Amino acid sequence: MPLTSTRSTGGNGLAELHSVGSADEATAVALLNCLIREVSGPAGRVRDDGDRLAVELAHTTVTARLARPSHGPSPRLAGPFTAGDADLGWREVAELVAAELALRTGTDNPEFLRQVASSHEAMSVFARSGRTDSGLRPLLASEQSLHAGHRFHPSPKSRQGSPAAWLPYAPEAGARFRLRLLGADPELLDGTGDFSALAEEGVLPVHPWQWRLLQERPLLREALSHGLLRDLGEGEEVVPTSSVRTVFAPACGLFAKFSLDVRITNCVRKNAWYELAAAPVLTGLLKPLLGEGLLGEPAYRTVALADRTLYEGLGVILREGAPENAVMAAALADPYGRFLPAEIDLLAYWEAYVQAVALPVLRLFFEHGVVLEPHLQNVLIVPDADGMPVRAVFRDLEGTKLLPGWELEELPQRAREAVTYDEERGWNRVAYCLFVNHLAELAAALADREPDCEPVLWKTAARLLEEFSGHRRMREVLEGAPLPAKANLLARWSRSADRAAGYVMVTNPLAG
Repeated sequence: MPLTSTRSTGGNGLAELHSVGSADEATAVALLNCLIREVSGPAGRVRDDGDRLAVELAHTTVTARLARPSHGPSPRLAGPFTAGDADLGWREVAELVAAELALRTGTDNPEFLRQVASSHEAMSVFARSGRTDSGLRPLLASEQSLHAGHRFHPSPKSRQGSPAAWLPYAPEAGARFRLRLLGADPELLDGTGDFSALAEEGVLPVHPWQWRLLQERPLLREALSHGLLRDLGEGEEVVPTSSVRTVFAPACGLFAKFSLDVRITNCVRKNAWYELAAAPVLTGLLKPLLGEGLLGEPAYRTVALADRTLYEGLGVILREGAPENAVMAAALADPYGRFLPAEIDLLAYWEAYVQAVALPVLRLFFEHGVVLEPHLQNVLIVPDADGMPVRAVFRDLEGTKLLPGWELEELPQRAREAVTYDEERGWNRVAYCLFVNHLAELAAALADREPDCEPVLWKTAARLLEEFSGHRRMREVLEGAPLPAKANLLARWSRSADRAAGYVMVTNPLAG
């Protein structure tokens, strides 16, 4: 079987997201992916009919086209979608999914369809925005490329508010904007580490969207009226990254993670006080282990007004810069994207990729008790001149946790609790992010080039991961134990916080 590909990504009927129709398909596919993984699959109500997949619901059967055979937890569904003799649009699919969830869970969620519609509207707006990434370094171009988002989330692009409110700050629309600057008396500023690369002493940068949301808070208005805070106007231009609230500042070559009191997909994106405190501490602990493989967060700054909403809402974390040629893993795995190199030896690319991403994550877990969160948006891939992966860079310490045994006395008790996981919870997070969210999606993207290659890719991965077979958790995986997958659909339906999302077990492709 040939494992060399010269095809462009997005083959086999997976059209690029250039039209409203593609937003329709991406929305329907994401909903069905979630329903199959979290509800219908575990109940044994999914049937493979060759070139179509049938999902048996309580009152009808929905079918979708299989763009190609799948091996593992990441099927490739495509339209047309049908129920009986009728074709289904994205809205009808959403309504059927909502009805099935209400029946299976015994609860209702009137917000659900609105969130799905918000996500669809955002995809449609991005498709019409005419954005271009010309002139952007590869990393920023990849950050702004995710028009469809997470394929296993029911509303991957949902955003609180109307497009008029969020479009000026949307990475998917190629946004650039200027930060707001606040001058503050030194005794009013709080923080740790050297923040001077982003803002001079006595200055706090604020995301302009957050400024609009918070500027009427009484304590903030009082501080401004008494001169304790001063509105200094606009600062430097920045480029938003895939998380929306984190931006790249070209003038200093660093990233800054802001708070946004806005619900994006699952969560209100705010830096909790204990996350601010923990970021520099985790940076100091992990830098000796990861070196250039970690984008550290060595400093934060905020204002110490007697209002936690303002303390957290105005808090900003400074993050180190990344290699200019790095590419976000989510863009490489995106079936609608174009960042996977056009001409590669698929097996050689995969082997280098697994070595770059999986081996550091598992070594940190098994040898050091560090729980990285290596999902697709948290990992950057640094390629060589031929596009082959050389190393991975891990970012966003919010999701990084430590197993018991680390010395964390310098952190307040609440912060210590926030960064500590027990072994079971830590392994589930690593196994989901690494195998299901990340490697399965990258393997699927490679198999879009050569549909017969997926089993060979996983056999190769299993061989590379034998290094860790002396550890019980990894041995069980290599022997075929099911893998945990985050239940985004059920979490959204129950309106649970993202951190409270449970797991469902999915087929393990490493078993052969």
